[in-house]
Amino acid sequence: MKKFYKIGVIGTGNMGEALIRGLLRSQLVKPYEVIASDTNREKLASHRRKYRIHTTSSNEKILKGAQTIILAVKPQNMDEVLTEIRKDLKKSHLIVSIAAGIDTKTLKRGLGNHSALVRVMPNLPALIDAGMTGIFCGRGVLSKQKRFAHQIFEAVGKTVAVPNEKWMDAITGLSGTGPAYVFALIEALMKAGKKIGLPQAMVKKLTLETVLGAALMVIQTGLDPEELRSRVTSKKGTTWAATKVLKKFRFWDMMVKAIEAATKRAGELRKI
Repeated sequence: MKKFYKIGVIGTGNMGEALIRGLLRSQLVKPYEVIASDTNREKLASHRRKYRIHTTSSNEKILKGAQTIILAVKPQNMDEVLTEIRKDLKKSHLIVSIAAGIDTKTLKRGLGNHSALVRVMPNLPALIDAGMTGIFCGRGVLSKQKRFAHQIFEAVGKTVAVPNEKWMDAITGLSGTGPAYVFALIEALMKAGKKIGLPQAMVKKLTLETVLGAALMVIQTGLDPEELRSRVTSKKGTTWAATKVLKKFRFWDMMVKAIEAATKRAGELRKI
């Protein structure tokens, strides 16, 4: 008897596994409604034991069994996967790609003009169900498919609908890569705390709660971060002294350049 699955996941690395875990935890799907493939058989065996899902080393089986296919593979492996699955692709299939930099034009070309395509950019906190995902839906995606695409990524955090695909590389640079900038800031704060003589355990707690509290304050007050920063800056005070150094070393310009570099690289990934 032929089996039918709601979702097929091709590639079960960090993000692929996070999506499987989030989908099951949110009860959007049942374990028996998910099938996943990977080139690593040991990884598949682990996922089968841990999540009770169906697994296979055959992408052909994924296409023949599931209606929504999540491509959770690296950009450099995308051409190979598209070539492999196009022969089994049906018009009813919804293809969702999380590969950075790979646009729907590339997907459409690789899949023989298939039009039900969704390009998404999640970020690393999706691994703890705190992700932020930008979602662009191509013209061939039905309304119910759009809703389902958002439900998939709401299982691992929050989503934002992206009306213009040209913004996706920028979203990759800002949000997709964004956690790394915050990790770098946390790393720098902890390094500074240690240098000025505080014990390691105290440094870690002070740093993490400060970063978390600052982010929550921006969210809960709705105020611009520049406004909040100005409110805690007294002339000749400690924040004033710190900000003076940040300006001297062009902290804001440096962040813009980092995000621009990540955005540019996202576009370059299409050419690899």
